[in-house]
Amino acid sequence: MRADRIRRAVMMAALFVGYVASAKLGIELSVAHGVITPVWAPTGIALVALVLYGPSLWPAVALGAVVANATSGASIVDAIFISAGNTLEALVGTYLLRRAAFRPALGRVRDVFALILLGAVASTMVAATNGVTTLWISGDVDHYGSSWLLWWIGDGMGDLIVAPLLFVLATRPWHRLDNRTRLEGVALLGTLTALSAVVFLGGQWRYPHLLFPVLIWAALRFRQFGAVTSSFVVAAFAVAGAVHGTTPLGNGSATEVVQILEALTGGVAVSLLILGAVLAERAEAETELARAHARLAEAQEVAHIGSWEWDIPADKVTWSDELYRLWGLDPSSGEMSYERYIGLIHPDDRDLAQSTVGGALAAGTAFVFDHRVLLDDGSVRWLHGRGQVVLDESGRPVRMLGTSQDITERRQVDELRNSILSAVSHELRTPLTAIVGFALTLRQRGAQLAEETREEIVVHLVEQAQRLNGLLADLLDLDRLRRGFVRPQFRPTDLGGLVAKVVSEHELDGRLIDVQAEWVVAEVDPPKIERIVDNLLANAVRHTPSDTPIRIAVEHQADGVLIAVDDRGPGIAADEREAIFEIFNRGSGAGSRAGTGIGLSLVAQFAALHGGRAWVEDVPGGGSSFRVFLPARRTEDA
Repeated sequence: MRADRIRRAVMMAALFVGYVASAKLGIELSVAHGVITPVWAPTGIALVALVLYGPSLWPAVALGAVVANATSGASIVDAIFISAGNTLEALVGTYLLRRAAFRPALGRVRDVFALILLGAVASTMVAATNGVTTLWISGDVDHYGSSWLLWWIGDGMGDLIVAPLLFVLATRPWHRLDNRTRLEGVALLGTLTALSAVVFLGGQWRYPHLLFPVLIWAALRFRQFGAVTSSFVVAAFAVAGAVHGTTPLGNGSATEVVQILEALTGGVAVSLLILGAVLAERAEAETELARAHARLAEAQEVAHIGSWEWDIPADKVTWSDELYRLWGLDPSSGEMSYERYIGLIHPDDRDLAQSTVGGALAAGTAFVFDHRVLLDDGSVRWLHGRGQVVLDESGRPVRMLGTSQDITERRQVDELRNSILSAVSHELRTPLTAIVGFALTLRQRGAQLAEETREEIVVHLVEQAQRLNGLLADLLDLDRLRRGFVRPQFRPTDLGGLVAKVVSEHELDGRLIDVQAEWVVAEVDPPKIERIVDNLLANAVRHTPSDTPIRIAVEHQADGVLIAVDDRGPGIAADEREAIFEIFNRGSGAGSRAGTGIGLSLVAQFAALHGGRAWVEDVPGGGSSFRVFLPARRTEDA
């Protein structure tokens, strides 16, 4: 609290000193008529102080006005009455600007007009009317009208030249400039100062147009910072030239010359302020447009939606950057056209695209369709396209615009769902039919069946229930893997012993299993490895003739462990060796012995969880060798 009071006292003292000093400077000029002067900077100083730091500073304005006027020839009573008008002028201007939501940076045209109309024009009438009336009553004014105009112009120039400079400087615009731009600003200020001195002090007052290129340069390069600074410099030199007689405009007095020059510099100041505000608004609009464009691009990237527009008469198609990415193209790959667009669509979907777009174009209606895109790497991407035709006043189509969204994942999910439904409906039906049939038999005829028959039925029930349980477990694991819920728990494990244990517990139907397992320790998740071995064994048993052996090996390698399961089945075609590990892919040669198409997919995904991989090779003499490589130590990705 004490710090706030000290700060307030310092601000009031500074305002008082600034007000008195600038007032004495204006009153003591040769162009002043007593306390009436065409150069009255205190008006701008007071207005800026009260707008920026609050109307509570008004006592400093009142005291400063009393001291300045009382020490410049006015009586104490007159000085007190005049100070009332000066103070009320600042308070009225502050109130009007705040009501207009004025911004000190003058970055909007409305702020410039608010300062001109509410500050320089309206509020200054209060002080001019009050001050001239006071002096007229005291008998110190002979010509009320000319004295009022002189007072009003002086105060108005304070709000028009001094106030904008202080308002803009209060926003510290130099903080936004780099060193190179600051050097440019210093050079510009030096050039303007030199030219102003030549024009107004060097007797070259006939050539004021020399200043215009520099003034425009200041506004263009530095916006309002350049506009207010250059206006102040030119006005200061213009007044100095009039006072010293180096700018003799006509045969009028120095006061009249000052008034003429202030009118001219005031017009220049207003023009530069408006130009600076327009440029600032344009820059802000461009920045906001760039932000909106960036946000749109980010939103499109997140949602995998790209936008497009087709200028039909010019056959010019404009794509967003995200749309180029969706089609696997670089945005700089060249201009797009309708023919190029059609050529990029998957060959099997081109007729659909042409008929859909052509029909919408002919009818002037919207369209929606899904199609594929064949990327350069051979992969296929599904896109959901939407479009709308824009017609001119005569009903002729002139533009078409729309969006395309990547729905590849949705398509894959739909295909996965359909595959799951197909697998569930097919694979669950067999064990369920057997279980229901055996259960009904036991319920209806159990007492009449021989003990041996009942035991055989129970064995079949257990087998079918275990088969059903395994299928459901695979489906649940598949769903957890898809959702990212599976997290491996690594610990050092003897893989040779683990594989031997799985083989001993596996239902082999009397098959001969040749186990060649070395003692190899690796950081793995044992339950996941058991599932890998169990699925590979089940696959080998399913596809290997009953009179041929199955070989399973665990071998130490330089940077990991290799688990291999060799069978003597029909083998895997070369073009199916990668696809066989995809979900619900049973291979083309499996026939009636095909499984659900889940087991090998789980093998590959469990191996990937460990940072390894799964693949299949030919076995010399016929058959397949399913192999899984696991790193000896856990990886960062696993």
